Amino acid sequence: MKRIVSVWLPLWPIERLRRATPAAVPDDAPLALVESGTHGIRISAINMRAATEGVRVGQALADARAMLPALLSRPAEPRLDRIALLKLARWCGRYGPARHADGTDGLWIDITGVAHLYGGEKRLLDDLSARLSRFGLTAKAALADTLGGAHALARFAPSPAIAPTGRTEAQLAALPVEALRLEPGVVLLLKRLGLKRIGQLYALPRATLERRFRSRDAAAAVLARLDQALGLTPEPRRPLAELPALYVQRGFADPLISTEGLEAEAGRLTQELCAVLDARALGARAITLSLYRADGTTAQVRAGLSFACCTAEHLMALLKEKLATLDAGFGVDVLALAATRVEARTAQQTALAGRSESDADPSRLIDRLANRLGQNRVSRFAPRDSHIPERAEARIPALQNFARARERTGEPAWPPQRGPARPPFLLAMPEPIRVMAEVPDGPPARFTWRRVKHRVVRAHGPERIAPEWWREIGIDTKRISRTRDYYRLEDDTGAGYWVFREGLYHAEEEEAPTWFLHGLFG
Repeated sequence: MKRIVSVWLPLWPIERLRRATPAAVPDDAPLALVESGTHGIRISAINMRAATEGVRVGQALADARAMLPALLSRPAEPRLDRIALLKLARWCGRYGPARHADGTDGLWIDITGVAHLYGGEKRLLDDLSARLSRFGLTAKAALADTLGGAHALARFAPSPAIAPTGRTEAQLAALPVEALRLEPGVVLLLKRLGLKRIGQLYALPRATLERRFRSRDAAAAVLARLDQALGLTPEPRRPLAELPALYVQRGFADPLISTEGLEAEAGRLTQELCAVLDARALGARAITLSLYRADGTTAQVRAGLSFACCTAEHLMALLKEKLATLDAGFGVDVLALAATRVEARTAQQTALAGRSESDADPSRLIDRLANRLGQNRVSRFAPRDSHIPERAEARIPALQNFARARERTGEPAWPPQRGPARPPFLLAMPEPIRVMAEVPDGPPARFTWRRVKHRVVRAHGPERIAPEWWREIGIDTKRISRTRDYYRLEDDTGAGYWVFREGLYHAEEEEAPTWFLHGLFG
């Protein structure tokens, strides 16, 4: 069963502003953050001093000033509040990989399977509350089987509130109906009907409840929120980041500051992760190392792989280069390593006796180059379904591993060669040449390329390649491709050339054939 933590930050806009600009939030004067709307300027957040003076969130600024002339005001900054809240949610990844912001003043964390790392659920909540308090944040945390249940307990029950597994219904019974995240109008109607506590809705027949509401939508909203809080219907939860396939984590009583310490602990994490991968016959294709600093900030190191790998030394080699560029700040107290993408690993013989694996397989070199230079800067060629030479291959990122994907589907990585041999090197664009031939439609006897004359001593061909007419439907007839006749030539110096004649010698051709050099043989 899932276990969800909900954190409520009742003073989040004020305390976020205090952390960003301490002088902007006085401790001895009432302060309100205001927003302008259709009904004028209204208060969106207040500090504790303003609350004790009777100022309320949602009150018009003019009314609050009439009651409290000493009230200070500043424009609210909802965009900055949201950005900071998402950063705090990322930091909460130390308690579980699935987490996100909850509204404008809260967070949720899925701690399923994580609590034992902190000595139990209560110690995890105590640790979370203590760290948020050290950040200068007022926080109330609660734990339940559902997000709706944890949300209700965090806001309407003493903190920290923990609903034991399977006991969420009993814990919610005494809470007011406002805890179900209902619209104010629906809450008001429930209270007029005498339904003030969540427990009063349990035994009430659902058909009766629907008849008491004038709107079916309102009744459906009450039942939907109740079922979500009790776990009777699932509630969609979108994590802040993609959930990893596998995840290992370490916490440290004394924060790590030195690069050597970070590398040593990251090495132990890679060994733990690879042990789990090996036990499940899996390999990692993408990994992420997350560093959670003691000051509430985070950093991440990512690496991609061109093959499914479960070798700790190789994973650590990819991470080590990037770890040296990170600043540990006031120390890193939690390290988490996640395999964000995994694939089934198949046994492959990559070397014979006397040859190392690195000599036979370039994958490790590709990984290091791609992670050092950038994944889009290291590429490889992949086959493409076309018989036109320049279209028969495509350049793709090396870590995409197109060849291995085709192997899994039973198709060869590259189709077998049919017909005459093709050159290993093609020019970026075919270059025009001047040709002298013994007969008009015969092979060249001499040709000039880049102002250098070549005498042909041997010629093989032609290999006729017709244009792909289906790609040129609707194109101007003057731009349509023409038939090519390819020849493999060898000149008197022994060099090999791949040339073609574009167009045919007959009356239907509007233009005379032209010659191009397309590739070179070694």
